[in-house]
Formats: sequence, structure tokens, C-alpha cells
Amino acid sequence: PARDSTPNQSSGIEYDRTSPTPLRPPPSTMGSESGSMRQRRPSPPVDVTATGASPPARDGVLRTSGRSGLSALTLLDSSPQQHGSVMKLHTPPLYSILPEFLQRWVSSISFLSFLCPSWKHRYLILCGSFLYKFSTATSPDPKGSPFDLESVEAGIASTDFVDAASQLGSGYRALVTVSTLRKQHVYAVANAEEARVWMQSIDQAKQEAITRRMGHANHVPYPTRWKHLDALGRSLVKSKERIRGRMESSQMREMEMSSFATGGSLPQGFHG
Repeated sequence: PARDSTPNQSSGIEYDRTSPTPLRPPPSTMGSESGSMRQRRPSPPVDVTATGASPPARDGVLRTSGRSGLSALTLLDSSPQQHGSVMKLHTPPLYSILPEFLQRWVSSISFLSFLCPSWKHRYLILCGSFLYKFSTATSPDPKGSPFDLESVEAGIASTDFVDAASQLGSGYRALVTVSTLRKQHVYAVANAEEARVWMQSIDQAKQEAITRRMGHANHVPYPTRWKHLDALGRSLVKSKERIRGRMESSQMREMEMSSFATGGSLPQGFHG
């Protein structure tokens, strides 16, 4: 028999007159099937601190954190004592041991320029008890080991005493030195005033770090955020020292093997 699929005016449901079963469910039924046909339930928010994912962007910049947890943006968000862009003097080890006349000869030959001192961009951040070095203001991890302020000396150097100062651009007119037991690090800044600010900031932060270690600054508030960053800084310093120790031990073993193979003795100062 013919099937009349005229909708029921009272309910809006189509019926087959030969069967009491509706041909299709009403619109309200279709829209409520497990909530999956027309509407998805929103996903719960993700806690980025618990998952280790990168924190959300702020001010148009994505906050990324490297292995150390000491990204440049993290430190800049912590109100550091001083920060800014500088140029670092990089002197190859071979160049530093050459006699002065050989240094001048190497500097005069273009294809040996890789052996000559050069300047590299760095971003310094003085925060808490450490001075951190970064490639840029958005780097996820520091370059090398941070400077423990208690063991450094800051000063100002004259550009007349640095041969490579002539290679600096017009934006850098003064030099700041940061000296450790191992090495003197030279940084170029914009002008003499900025050099004084860096030296005074490092000296003041150093004195405050020593005072805290001696227990004489309990009455002086110290940001909780800086305490956390100091702990990460000390951990990074220890990690770099362990790596340096393993490298020196490896070099020592290679020298011993070479000495035994040739029947010679170790250079004075390398043993007992």
C-alpha cells in the first residue's frame, strides 16, 4: 500500500501509516545524541607547569624554558638588578699563546682571521647571586656556566689596551671586565656611563651575596623568586664543573697513555 509520510502536525514526527514506527526522530532528539553529533564538550584546561610544556605567550613572546629552567625571559620576568646587550671579546686559545710578533702576522693574513680575536653578541642578566650570559634576550638556556658573584671582580678597561677594540662598531665605546680565577672576560658596552652602571651593579650584588651567606642580612627582604633562581644557578654551576672535571680527567689519561707509549715522563705539574 502507498506510504503517507505527512508529518504529524501536533508532534512534528513523520509516521508511516502502515506502521506505528516514526520514519525519523524529531529534531530535538537528533541534537541530543550523546552530545557527539552536533556539540563537543570543551576539553579541560591543561596545567603547563605540571606537563612541562612551554608557558603561554605574553606580550607577543612565547616563554620557553630549556633544561636548566633559567631561560632569559624567565630571568627578565623576575626583575633583575641589571641586564642589557653587550659584545663579548672571544680570543682563540692558540692566539693567546702566540708571541706578539706572530699575533701581528696572523692578524695581517685574511684567511687566518678565524685565529684572531673577534666580538660576539651576548645578553647579560644580573639576577640574585649570579651573572648569566645568553646569546640573545630570548635564549632558553645560558651560555656556559653563570658567574658566581662572590668569586668575580668587575672593572672597567680602556679600549687602548685591547687591540680588537678597533673592530667594534660605533654603538660600543667602553669595556667592562669580569675576572674569575681562570680567566678575564671582556665585554663592550655603549658608553662609559653604562660601563660604570655594570661595574657598580655587580659590586653591590656581590656584597649583598656575601652578606647573605654570612647570615648578616636576615632583616633584609630577599625575593622568593630570586632564591629559586639562585638554587637553579648553583645547580648549573655544579653541572658545568662536573663536565669540566671529566674533560680534564680524559685529557690527563690521554697524556699518560701517550707518555707511556713514548717512554717519556709527564710534564712537571701534572702529577704528585
